[in-house]
Amino acid sequence: MKTRSFQINTSRNSQLNSALKVDQKGLLIGAIKKNYRYINPVAVKNLIGKWTPLSPWTFSHLLECFIGAMDEDGISIMNSEGSYLTDIPGVPESLKGIGKKLLRSNLDYKPGSWKLYNGLDFDITHRSIKGESVETIVKPYFAFEEFQRNPEEVRVVLHATVAQFEGTSWAIALPLQFIMMGYPKIYNQYYGYCHTISLFNDDGSVDSEYVYVGVTGRNWLQRMNEHFNAIKTGSNKLFHRAWREFIGKKNVLLTSELVVGDHTYEQIMSWEEDVVDRYMEAGVSLNMIPGGFKGMKFLHKHRLLDSDRASLKERDRAVFEYQKQHPRAGIPNLLISELWKDDNYAEKIICGAEGRLTPDQIREIRTLNEWSIPIQKIVELVKAKNALQVERVLQGKTYYRIH
Repeated sequence: MKTRSFQINTSRNSQLNSALKVDQKGLLIGAIKKNYRYINPVAVKNLIGKWTPLSPWTFSHLLECFIGAMDEDGISIMNSEGSYLTDIPGVPESLKGIGKKLLRSNLDYKPGSWKLYNGLDFDITHRSIKGESVETIVKPYFAFEEFQRNPEEVRVVLHATVAQFEGTSWAIALPLQFIMMGYPKIYNQYYGYCHTISLFNDDGSVDSEYVYVGVTGRNWLQRMNEHFNAIKTGSNKLFHRAWREFIGKKNVLLTSELVVGDHTYEQIMSWEEDVVDRYMEAGVSLNMIPGGFKGMKFLHKHRLLDSDRASLKERDRAVFEYQKQHPRAGIPNLLISELWKDDNYAEKIICGAEGRLTPDQIREIRTLNEWSIPIQKIVELVKAKNALQVERVLQGKTYYRIH
């Protein structure tokens, strides 16, 4: 889930203008009629749904062209002008034939094993924002030791930046093989997903990340839509509150990632418990309670569940009730610290409660004091509660973050 950034120097290799011919509406011609070898457009529609960049068929066709060019020529980047090779040593040679290897991995896949292709650690990132150029690129982590995943987490992930919320980019991510030909249709499976808030420094490097981990036995898009509706309607759940706080910031990337599928109930609960524990220990978790069965035991101990083994629907109701009883539960110190660096956030918290001075009142108090206006007169002019409230502002004991 962690975002990794590095530059790829590219050189022009060959053109794919015929494959990338675009009509006046920006839709790739022939997408629906395309004979797909690598990408399964039905899986794209089912797993990304209405959030698919461009359209499910257009996006499928674009990915088909990209993986085909990568498979045959080892290309690393593609846009409307053509395709390119990277000059990073060994990368083009390593990428050649990768499409066939991924297809073979799908054909050999045994349901219940969660064993995707792990022979080469890289991601495919796609950016498609209205008004900006469309680009698809390989991030070859295998070529940089410091960026490589742990061996047990190696898989090829597709990242698609598909929208902006008030200027903040939002991306969907999922294992590439889930939408490739040959991946079996699996019934009664559970999914594990993460919603990540990534904060970037001015130079584009990752400063910090905060993660919410969840599981569902339904279509993961349905659960994601429920989260987004809760965010919009003012839910006070930690994850929803944090997501709202960062919308509108330019140096932030919001990511919704489908991490695992094909799990039984027992497997997904174990997965969630392990992952939530990891993020809680790091101080970056946006979960309010522990994950998996550990979380159910926690809710049972608080008399919010009848047993420590319940359905996910029953658990969701219990978590909602716990949040009502403990509205500040789970707020990580690192998140509060990061938010507190933002003067606008600090101003909102410091001055937000009823009976508190407003930022304009605070600034007026200081200005009037510089003009040698008596304290009692300042109280009258700014309509403060009393002289003590004004004196504490001038002594720097309160509201010192407000400038």
